Amino acid sequence: MVRAANVVEVEIDGPQNQGLMFGPLQRRLRGRFDSSRLLRMDDGAAGVAREWPEPIPGQRLRLDLDGAAAVVEPLHDAEHATIKEKLNKRGSTFAPAVETIATVHVPTWVYWLRRAVEAGHARIVSGQLPEKLTGAPQLNFLTPAVADPVDKLTAALDRQSALLEQLLTALAQR
Repeated sequence: MVRAANVVEVEIDGPQNQGLMFGPLQRRLRGRFDSSRLLRMDDGAAGVAREWPEPIPGQRLRLDLDGAAAVVEPLHDAEHATIKEKLNKRGSTFAPAVETIATVHVPTWVYWLRRAVEAGHARIVSGQLPEKLTGAPQLNFLTPAVADPVDKLTAALDRQSALLEQLLTALAQR
C-alpha cells in the first residue's frame, strides 16, 4: 500500500504554456495551456481565449519515494470531459490515463522535479519533495559519466601504497 506522505505529484505548468523535456524519461511532457497567459503576451490572442476559456491541464508526474513513478494524463478525469471532447473533435490523441514507469532512480527524479518546480516550469499538486537526497542523481543523459582524473590518480596512489605496505611487511618478516 502506498502511503500518501511518500507520494509527490507535479503538474507541468510553464509560465508561457510550454511543455517540459524531462531528463529521466528522455521525452517531452505536455504543459498546462491557459489562454489568459496569451493575452499578456500577444494582442491577437483574444480569439484563442474565447475558444479555450478554461485551462487545459498539463500532464503530471507522480513519484512514490519508495521507488515507483507514473505519468498521469488528467484529461481522462471526469472534471475535464468537456475539454477532452472538444480536443477529440479536433483530432487530438491522448496518452493513457496512467502510464507506470518501470525503473525509477528516486534521487534523479527528485533532483529533476525540484529543478522544474524551482524554475517555474512545473508546480507541486500534492505531497512535497524531500529536502535531502539519499544517493547521487544522474545529471547527464546524453553522454556517459567520465571519471575525474584526480579521482583516478588518487585510487592508483592508494593501490600503490597498499602494495608497498605488503612488500615492506613481507621484507620485515624475513
